[in-house]
Amino acid sequence: MVYPHSWPSLGTTTEQTITVVWKSGEIVRLAVPSNSLTNPQNLKQSLDKSLNEGSETLSEKMRDCQIEYTNILKETRSKAKEEYKKLKELVQSSKEVSTNVTTEKHVIIPEGEIPKLRSETEIYNDMVKSEIDKLPIETRKIIELTGESGFEPWITVYRKPKFACAFEFHSHKNRFSLFIDKKYIEQIEISEQLAYILGFDSQVLKESCVAKFMPDMRGGVSCFHVYAPGLIEPMIIGDITAPVLRIVTIRGKQDEIIEEQFLSIQYHKLLVKEISEILIEIRTTSGSLMPFQYGTY
Repeated sequence: MVYPHSWPSLGTTTEQTITVVWKSGEIVRLAVPSNSLTNPQNLKQSLDKSLNEGSETLSEKMRDCQIEYTNILKETRSKAKEEYKKLKELVQSSKEVSTNVTTEKHVIIPEGEIPKLRSETEIYNDMVKSEIDKLPIETRKIIELTGESGFEPWITVYRKPKFACAFEFHSHKNRFSLFIDKKYIEQIEISEQLAYILGFDSQVLKESCVAKFMPDMRGGVSCFHVYAPGLIEPMIIGDITAPVLRIVTIRGKQDEIIEEQFLSIQYHKLLVKEISEILIEIRTTSGSLMPFQYGTY
């Protein structure tokens, strides 16, 4: 038997992804290349490359919000100064009228009718709050999120998500770990096959953690099953029955052509007496077709 070692290192042709769910409600889906990954360090570099792509669209959106908010503060500061100046003059004139003698008696203005002098800061804060309340809900949420840290850190992590979340491989533990900065990220979602390869027992991760299992750089593909459907009687494989002709342990390295010789004879009962053609399928242990990328037809 001759077969090409040409399936993806991730063990599947299905696109594997990392989904970043931000505290702002934005969601960014990053693809992980299924190129030749021979060891955990290669896989880490591939993950870093994916997390380094980020989203220029989100960073530009944040930048636009920053400009809008800065203009609001600038205009409101100017309005607050004018308002404070007018209020101060009004209070001063009210006090002068209250002590002005126009007749034999003083003209008394009730204390409640004299405007209360508020500080410029108080006026400014109220005006800013009023202007923010007029903005769309999405913009208000962004302003609330950036209140403490400012806009620049958010723009940075949108462009380079690796500053807010990052995978590390610890060779002494033989485990991957994931760092999540809760200030920016709500959760990280990993596609099923990628989570298996990394050793995580959950696809949704909400805080920094270390993988429960060792990484499987074969992507779960350590052997394949040769099927002969319609030719032989099904045999018991685990908890199912399938027309498996032979189980082959995978050898060799990526891109090599592997040749196998089977010296031990295995006997199977045939379903038909006359054979016009033989259909052979090569499947993984999960029953899906082996994801050969080339060398087959």
